Order: sequence, then C-alpha cells, then structure tokens
Amino acid sequence: MSRQSHRQFTGTFLRKPFLASAQVVALDDTAASALALAQRRFEATFLHAPVGIAHVGLDGRFLLVNPRFCEISGYDAETLIRTGFQQITHPDDLNADEALLARLNAGELPRYAMEKRYIRADGTIIWINLTVAMVRDDDDRPELYVAVIEDMSDLRQASFEAVHDPLTGLLNRRGFACRAKDVLAHAAHARHCISLLFLDLDGFKQLNDEQGHAAGDACLVDIAQLLKAQADAGDVVARIGGDEFLVLLADRDAQAIQAFGEEARLALAAYGMGISGSFGLVTADAPDLADLDRLIACADDAMRAAKRAGKNQVCAAAFI
Repeated sequence: MSRQSHRQFTGTFLRKPFLASAQVVALDDTAASALALAQRRFEATFLHAPVGIAHVGLDGRFLLVNPRFCEISGYDAETLIRTGFQQITHPDDLNADEALLARLNAGELPRYAMEKRYIRADGTIIWINLTVAMVRDDDDRPELYVAVIEDMSDLRQASFEAVHDPLTGLLNRRGFACRAKDVLAHAAHARHCISLLFLDLDGFKQLNDEQGHAAGDACLVDIAQLLKAQADAGDVVARIGGDEFLVLLADRDAQAIQAFGEEARLALAAYGMGISGSFGLVTADAPDLADLDRLIACADDAMRAAKRAGKNQVCAAAFI
C-alpha cells in the first residue's frame, strides 16, 4: 500500500492534504470495501462535526480544516491553508500555546487542552477551547497535529452576564461577593487592612421622575465610570442594585481611605443634575476576622447615618 497526502474530498469545499490511502495495491474486495467505508465515515464526521477540526503541520500551518472551523475563525478554507495557527492566535495567548506544544513534541504530554483567543477575519476576538494531539507516522516520527476547536463565546458571555451588571458593566452583587472573598483572603494572609465604601446616590429618584429612565440610566453609567476611574487595579467596584454601589479598597492607610471617599463625594457633587452621594465607610484592621456580610452591613449602616445627617457626605463607622 502506498501513502499519498493529496487525497481530495468530493465537491469543492476542501482540496487540502490529509492522511489517507489513495491507492490500494493487492487488496482483496473485503479489505477495499472496509477501507472505503472507513474513509466515508471519516469524511462525514469531519465535514459535519459540530466542533472545528484542523490538521496542522509541524510548522504550524493548517493542512486541512473543516467547515465548522471556518465558521468559528471567520476565514474560508483557502485562506486558512495559506496561514498558520500563530497568525490567528491572540498575541497574549501565543506563548502559552507554544509552550504546551513544545511539551507535546517532547513526549511529556499525550495531548493538551487550553482556552485561548482567536482573532477572527473581521478583527473581532473570540474565545475557544483548544485540544491538540499529535499524529505519528509508521516509524513513530511526528507527522502532524490534530486540533479540535470549540467556540466558547456563548459560554463566556453567559458567565460574564452572571456576575456583571448589564447596564454599567460593573460586577453585580454575586460577582462582587466572589471577587471580594478572594481579596479578603489575600488581605488576611498579608495582614493588610480592608475598607468598604457603600454609596447610595442622593437625588436619583427625582432625576428618574423628572427626566425619565433614560437619563437615570445614563447617570448610573457615568457614576460607574467615575468610580472605576478613581479605583486602583486591586480594588473591587460593583453596582449591587438600583443606585447603590460598593467599592472594596485593599491595603490603604486611614488617610488614603478617607481621601478616596472624599474625592468620590466631591466628584459626585460636581456631576450636576441634582445628584450627590451619601457614603458609608468601614475599615477592618484584622481581615482574618472579617466576613463580607458583616462588612457590607456595617458600611450600609454608616451610609444610612450619612443620609440622616443631611446627605452628600462620608460617614465612617467602626467595624463590629
């Protein structure tokens, strides 16, 4: 039996190399029929698979791609065959992919899987789940890679929506709880203090009533951007409902914490449209003793004290 690497599918969609026997020498009818059946099954699976499948050369070039992979990547088959996985992989994910590929080549892994990003033909970025295995020839030498690609966009979007506020893009209550627990655990280990700022907008109901919900929504988006711009990378900002926001501040001294609250108050007071903010601020000096529910309850109490005292102010309270 001789091996040929230019077997073509019937039709015009793909005309690229793939491992198959194109000539059958001295096979009896039974063996030939079995080979033909196996070939038809492979082609049907390859062409109609609900996931992307690609045969990739050792240099990274695509040798054969199925229709689903073209849909995922946004490229047609002819274009993909002229390029390699390196060109469509997001630059920030390429090193991790190549490191796993090196381990596969070294025989350290039978296969590998990872989540990474592709840059589609239209320039948009898509998350995929990639599984790669190696095919070896009859002499056990590396011949090509088989890659299976699953579109993760819907799952990623659903995961994002589960923990984010759809209007402002900030974390929602659930997302805040998940992120804050990690921050609290880190602060406890590092013996850092933790502060929580609870903001309730003043004048928001009147704005909604007088100017409509569109104006109210625009205001909430602006306030969210204001808080995000003021926060550091390690801070956690969330909208937990209505016109209520939380900001978890890590590893700041008392002066910096108070300054953050006052700067936020002044920024809201300057926003206009009758909007200001009542802030409750609480700090836990022993984060290993603090739990999130108690922090939120204490900050909520402090915010209500700011409301009772006349609004548009920061009220600090002890963590108890």
